[in-house]
Amino acid sequence: MSHEPENDGLLNSRVNRRTLLRTAAAASVAAPALGATVAAAAAAPARQDTGKPGGTAVQAVNANPLSWDVTKATWPTWEALIHMYDRILTFDESETLQPGLATEWSVSENGLEYTVKLRSGVTFHDGTPFNADSIKFNIQRHIDLPDSTWYATYEPVDHVDVVDELTAKIVLKEVRPNFAYEGFAQWGAAQISPTAYTAQGVEKYGTPPVGTGPFKFESYEPGSEIRYVRNDTYWNGAPLLDGVTVRVIPDPSVQVLEIEANTVDVILADPKDVQTLTDDGATIDDRISPGANLVSLNVSKAPTNELAVRKAIALGIDRDTIMESLLFGYGEKSRAGVTSASPFYDDTIPMIEYDPEAAGKLLDEAGWTMGDGDIRQRDGQPLSVHIFSTDFAGWSLYNQVIQEQLKAIGIDSTISSLEWNAYLDQWRENQGDWNVSYHSQGAIMAATSPIQASWVPTDYWTIDQIDDATDADLVAVREELQALGDAFKVELDQEKRKEIASRAQKLFQDNQLAVWLWHAATIHAIRPRLKGYELTHAGRILELGKAWIEE
Repeated sequence: MSHEPENDGLLNSRVNRRTLLRTAAAASVAAPALGATVAAAAAAPARQDTGKPGGTAVQAVNANPLSWDVTKATWPTWEALIHMYDRILTFDESETLQPGLATEWSVSENGLEYTVKLRSGVTFHDGTPFNADSIKFNIQRHIDLPDSTWYATYEPVDHVDVVDELTAKIVLKEVRPNFAYEGFAQWGAAQISPTAYTAQGVEKYGTPPVGTGPFKFESYEPGSEIRYVRNDTYWNGAPLLDGVTVRVIPDPSVQVLEIEANTVDVILADPKDVQTLTDDGATIDDRISPGANLVSLNVSKAPTNELAVRKAIALGIDRDTIMESLLFGYGEKSRAGVTSASPFYDDTIPMIEYDPEAAGKLLDEAGWTMGDGDIRQRDGQPLSVHIFSTDFAGWSLYNQVIQEQLKAIGIDSTISSLEWNAYLDQWRENQGDWNVSYHSQGAIMAATSPIQASWVPTDYWTIDQIDDATDADLVAVREELQALGDAFKVELDQEKRKEIASRAQKLFQDNQLAVWLWHAATIHAIRPRLKGYELTHAGRILELGKAWIEE
């Protein structure tokens, strides 16, 4: 294998097809005005019944749900569960909050009290009424589960007052400027039936799962499919579709074959397959989404606990070639882990560019000199990293490319791989001596985080394992990052929030806590027969409550 991957490596074996890069419109969402009613819309959102009732839409996802109540939320989980659940609020493409199960909401002058007026006549699929007690229950269950993805979102809640059947007041212990977004509109706000959850218990909830959404759970076969049927009493009008089948198909190439065979209606497409899918008549929808694709560096384990090694890895990754060869132009090069559509984008943060000569010089200066087999060594020990991988959504290919590019600068590596959910568990828990891992995290909104991945050391999905670091310099960085994260959570002034964001981004770059790669385009391929669908969350999530099938 050549030391220069552009000559005869993995990337050159793929045909390059450049397409126009599409970027999201810039959005700047400030914290809501205190003491004001943020929105009111008593009527249900309008719907258009222009299609013919009947039929089942078939959607492919890459993995089984991690949790039926999104306490362990991942994108495949939410892709599969969205059909069954509603949230308190929703948001549009400009990230403006919109009514959901709540028709009206307001925040007090001191920023500590959020009052929501709920939609009347809503019931869970098991017949339980949806009301203010439901809101209180659903918030409390996250507080009672410290390992919930949403524990940090709801832990600041002091208590929830049930003002009346359709009015709930959420009282915080301290100001959280993003709480309406994070507590009411994100996945943690998915409302599940208190009756079902209490009867089944936290460990067994999901037998069956019960929400208020447009479709009701019918059956689940792990590794195969989830079946939903129409909710005839849905508050926003019964869907036209008879149901939705969510098929679990881990291999993207198999998903392509399925949509070509007309056995699946919609898939998340790989850029390399877009032309083929287009030629076969599929509708293509692509949008740059919040979130970040990155090389996750485990800063708590040698040799990636060493700054020179981390910086060399960043300089040794040829993002331009990867994006051209594997993304075919569908993506936005990442400057500092935040898209250009974010209000926290800072073009003064340096873009780390491919420079293998500079990488070699850094390693030479750190004592890692080239040895036998073109592998660097120091004190008789080779410079070797463990690349942790998974078979999910083509991640293994990216890790192979990373391995090839690191070899070109004298860094040896081994790759180990696990199934998606097992990988997530070990990666998050920092199990094993892994150093490097291609990783992707999808943010729900661009306007609520300075970096569109889990950058705070205590985050559930923290991307660099700095919470386990023992090196004195890294401990100091960890403390500063945590302080910035704590300050951002309570800062109301948007300009000060931007200052915090810039400082956090610069800390990540100065200490090379991750290698930012790109912000991916979410690409859906959809069969022409599926009409009236909606793509929400910057195009990442398919909603079918108003969809129909036209044969």
